This record gives sequence, C-alpha cells and structure tokens, in this order.
Amino acid sequence: MAEEKLLHEIVIPTKPLSAWFYLHNEKETNTYIAPHWHQGIELSFTVSGSIDDFVINEQHFRTNIGTILVVNSQVIHSVSSKLKADNQAISIIFPYSYVNRLYPEITKELIDINQPSKFDHLKKVMYVELQALLFKVYENLQATDKFKNLRLETLSNQVLQNLLEYFTKSQDKTDTISGTKEFEVTRIQEITEFVSKNYQNKISLAEIAQQVNVSKQYLAKFFKQHLEITVGQYINDFRAQKAYYALLGREGNLTQIAQKNGFSTVRTMNQAFTKLYGKTASKFYRDQKRD
Repeated sequence: MAEEKLLHEIVIPTKPLSAWFYLHNEKETNTYIAPHWHQGIELSFTVSGSIDDFVINEQHFRTNIGTILVVNSQVIHSVSSKLKADNQAISIIFPYSYVNRLYPEITKELIDINQPSKFDHLKKVMYVELQALLFKVYENLQATDKFKNLRLETLSNQVLQNLLEYFTKSQDKTDTISGTKEFEVTRIQEITEFVSKNYQNKISLAEIAQQVNVSKQYLAKFFKQHLEITVGQYINDFRAQKAYYALLGREGNLTQIAQKNGFSTVRTMNQAFTKLYGKTASKFYRDQKRD
C-alpha cells in the first residue's frame, strides 16, 4: 500500500488507483488511531469481528460484520479497539478533488449513511448492495493477478456512485450530521494540526492556547468536552501512535524512537504505549526483532 499521512489534508492514492485503500488485519496489538481529519472522504467497512469505538464528529459507533461508516470531508474522527483475533476491516479514502471533479454537488452535500435504522426501503436495499460491493473490494485487495487494479478501480467507483446517488443530503453549515458545529470543528482542526506539527518537541497548554487565540482554561475545557480526553492525554496518545509506526518500521533503537517522537525517556514512551496497545513499546520492539 502507498504511504498515507494520517492527519489532515494529505491523502495519497494507492498507485495507480484513484482512491486510497487499506486492509486492516492487526493481530498483535490493540488498534488506535488518534483523532484526526483529512480533506478526503473516508469509508470504513467491517469485514469480520468488530470495532469497539469509532468516533465520528462526537458520535460513537460500535461496528459489527457488514457495518459501513463514512467520514465526510474535514470531520474529526478516531478509532479505538481492543485486540481480537478475527478483526478485519477495509478503509477507502476518496480524494476530495477526485470526488468534486466527478460530482461538483459534493460541495453542498454530505454523505449520510451511518444510521441504517433510519433508512427507508430503497436505502436499505442499496445498503445491502454496498455491502456486497465492499466484500468484493476486500477479496480483490488480497488478489495478486494482473487484473486486480482494474477490478478495484471499477468497484471503488461503483461504491462512490452508490454513496453519492442514494445517501447524500443537503449540507447544513451549523451542524455536520449532528455533533460539532462548524466553528468548533475548525478550532479542533487547528489544535490537532498544531500537535501533529510539533509533537516531536515539548508542547505546553499555554503554547497551544496562544496558537488558537484562547485562554488555557478555555482550551482545556473545550478539548475535553469535544474529544473526551485532556490535551495532555491527546499529545501522549498521538506520540504513542507515531512511535508504533516507527517501531513497526524499525526506525532506530528504543531510545532513538522515544526521542524522535517527543518522549523524554523510554519509560514515558512505555507508559503511553501500554495505555493504547496493551503492551510496552519495549516488548513490542522485542517482538518485532524476533519476526
């Protein structure tokens, strides 16, 4: 799979395809993706098992086999799930420029598919069709023949057409399908973007507050209210997630990885890592070296 920068507006399509694809099949650690946003439109499909907590714009979802979730452009979302042997899911991110070129109306609309219990008969039928298409995407992501990319391109466009034709609604500027107001989303984006650019260095609450032009007290209350964790916890979680990928790619020894990702010591990295992934970074590093 092509490299994908998890935060904010950069989504690199899986070459040579128009969209970005990822098959989630983690078997050794808990899954955690820190609150983030991007310009692209993201679809998540649970193939087997479940996702414990998929948070989209302050709404919490627990998925089961066949659950489809869509994250609209620039909406804050995160994922947290305990390790289960049978968990498998796929993600597709459609670059916003690609969707907008094919369907300019997307600038005034949102995809509304995350609450199937409210569907009418037609939407229920089309939801089942979408599930069938996404199971085919899952199968083809594992294929190795020379026609794989042709099939994936065709299937992803069928998925996108289905979403846009049957599951869009007019965009309400004051409420992005319930949850966070537009100005609040913008403020959260500013905070998370600042952390993503500065997580390797020391970051103080005062520094972030100054960056977004609010008081420390307001920032702490606002962040806790909307993301349900403190700013300090978010910074540690973000650093631990970055350390996870650095350990996975064996980008140095433990001390080097800790320092590169903003931790003062390996011990502090281990503490943050254990909270998210159920084991210390040191153990994860040793396990990777044995593979």
